[in-house]
Amino acid sequence: MNIVNKTKDTISSTVDILKEKNKKSAYLNRLKAIITGEQETIECAYLALGKLYLDMLEGNAEQRSEAEKFADIIKASKLRLKKARARYEYTLKYGVPKPGTDAEEVIQKENDAIEEAKKAEEEQDITIAYADPDAKD
Repeated sequence: MNIVNKTKDTISSTVDILKEKNKKSAYLNRLKAIITGEQETIECAYLALGKLYLDMLEGNAEQRSEAEKFADIIKASKLRLKKARARYEYTLKYGVPKPGTDAEEVIQKENDAIEEAKKAEEEQDITIAYADPDAKD
């Protein structure tokens, strides 16, 4: 009976591990799709904005409000892209975030800590010792 219980526990824990891996993989795939979609949105908006700019240079000033709309689309897409990348990075490091977790804030704090450590390392004082080989004791 003990062997059956151990086997049951092993199978149960294996199934739980697989479920968690699948959940993480699905979440990462959704984030990849969001990132790809936002990159395409930004590229299309830049292309349309460039066409409008060319029209404006050719003298068609009516396009200004439409150009501002595309600029707003680009700003919004960049923000969503930044959030999706932060969640992706968080998920790779810590797993699927729980509801209410601000993955972007966690990643930003980590990046700030890394930057501070780099600055502290760069600003470190160095003492140079020199010995004159010709000097007599």
